[in-house]
Amino acid sequence: MKNLSKLGVLIALLALTIVSCTNQSSKQSNDNQDAVTTDQTVIDLHTSENSLDWAGVYEGTTPCASCEGIETMVELREDLTYTAGFNYLSGNEDKAHSYTNEGTFTWDTSGQIITLKADDETSQYKVGENHITLLGADGEVNTGELAEFYVLKKKM
Repeated sequence: MKNLSKLGVLIALLALTIVSCTNQSSKQSNDNQDAVTTDQTVIDLHTSENSLDWAGVYEGTTPCASCEGIETMVELREDLTYTAGFNYLSGNEDKAHSYTNEGTFTWDTSGQIITLKADDETSQYKVGENHITLLGADGEVNTGELAEFYVLKKKM
């Protein structure tokens, strides 16, 4: 009977040791996973330049201080050239006028903003999914009450 009692204690101790080691191993595994998760920094390399189908024709009517608006068309091409057309709307036919310019454009380092250059004129647009937004002289998106009118929609 003594041997049976010693055997029972021995089995209980062995079971307790195995359970303790298994729990410690699981805890270390979870700690390692937490360390890996917190030490990893995800770098998102997606930009408008490399992720969007940005080439195409964009149209809209932008605000104008001295007329009813400017019908604007910008065509962006894969070879980094563009054509832009501007038609100044006026109730008076004599004051209405149009012009077109052509040139090249470049992407900024973030891959989100393009700068159109033609002769002495430059303008910047922020490129989004199926639209471009004309930026102000300060390079910022207009947030005023007319902000939606600075967005040119991609013609499908």
